[in-house]
Amino acid sequence: MISIVIVNHDGREHLRHCLRSLDPRPQVVGEVIVVDNASSDGSAAMVAEDFAAVRLLALDENAGFGAANNRGAELVPGDDLLLLNSDAWLGDGAPEALAAKLAERPRVAAVVPDLHYPDGRRQFAWAPETGVLGEAVQKLRNRFESQPWVHRLPPRWLRPLLGPGWLSAACVLLRRRAFDQVGGFDENIFMYFEDVDLSRRLRQAGWRLAVVEDAVAYHVKGGSRPSRRGEVEYRRAQLYYYKKHRPRWEVRYLRRRLRRKFGRIEDADLRRELLGLLDAVDWVV
Repeated sequence: MISIVIVNHDGREHLRHCLRSLDPRPQVVGEVIVVDNASSDGSAAMVAEDFAAVRLLALDENAGFGAANNRGAELVPGDDLLLLNSDAWLGDGAPEALAAKLAERPRVAAVVPDLHYPDGRRQFAWAPETGVLGEAVQKLRNRFESQPWVHRLPPRWLRPLLGPGWLSAACVLLRRRAFDQVGGFDENIFMYFEDVDLSRRLRQAGWRLAVVEDAVAYHVKGGSRPSRRGEVEYRRAQLYYYKKHRPRWEVRYLRRRLRRKFGRIEDADLRRELLGLLDAVDWVV
């Protein structure tokens, strides 16, 4: 039986649509829990009033994406965990297809569906290994995201060159045993790179990852993203991830590149805050 955990922060209308997509609830789905990260837009009240069958955990402060998912996972039963963004929803038959793939492949820890934007365009559910080369390849790849060919051929080319890569946590079904084995999400990461880090640690523990192309989910992508804080947290997580997982030369290269990039930002306050990340020690593992 699958337990679904949905983390939300100030995404009330996206969350409403997400929860409505689960009604009627697929037979393979048991409990659904919404972990609300101290929203100020009435999200928690909306869930309590309109979705009585959904369990609500309303946090007093924004714990971050990974930590909130960990809190939700601690509270729900089930052999498998489906983590679903509040700005995402499942296509018909997706939970069943994901569960079937996980059941038939015992060494696979995580499966994701074929991701689409709301207008039907395909979205990347898999990305190459994150590092200096991997991020450069992904930046180039992003330019062609709307082209069908980029979703078919490049992963077959890139995996042998860059490694098995990582899976998006916008919609991911996780084997509970594997998730618990690696300790869930790294709570040092407030937001961004938490799925990159989790994918890497699952692989290091001997598990595999897979994309289920006959399962579909839709994702607004950034529907609840704070702009200014998002930029800061993205860079904080990027630096943390590189320090934790990448060789020293890549860390040094990233810091030099970001220092030049941040130095060109016109917003003086944002520039100062981002440059401060490069000199801080709190992201160092």
